Amino acid sequence: MPKRDFSHLIQLVAWVSIVVIAYATLTRVGFVYSIYLKLAPYLMHIGMSKYAAAEHFVAFAIFGALFSVAYPNHVVTVFCFVFGMAIALELAQTLTPDRHGTVIDALQKISGGAFGILVVTFARKLFEEKA
Repeated sequence: MPKRDFSHLIQLVAWVSIVVIAYATLTRVGFVYSIYLKLAPYLMHIGMSKYAAAEHFVAFAIFGALFSVAYPNHVVTVFCFVFGMAIALELAQTLTPDRHGTVIDALQKISGGAFGILVVTFARKLFEEKA
């Protein structure tokens, strides 16, 4: 696959990832619980609060990593976008009848996003030095 086509594919996947995250964040709370109940046996039956914290971190780490790969020359913009989306989605949750946005959830998402962005940024620097 040519580099240009791969770049466009990663950009598409990155944008789709935020749509999926937004849906999971803003849909009815039963959706989240149904996923938890299916995954709980594989996650050693961790509690819902620990699952939610891990899910926030991992989802935004992947989101941040995808946008870092998709837009490698725009690290600051990617940071601002990922952090802004974490805050915007938590604020939007306060508008839904059965969900609630919290500062802790936003911080979990922001830290996950930062982790994903930093991993990709440092990996890119490491591979550039070797080349």
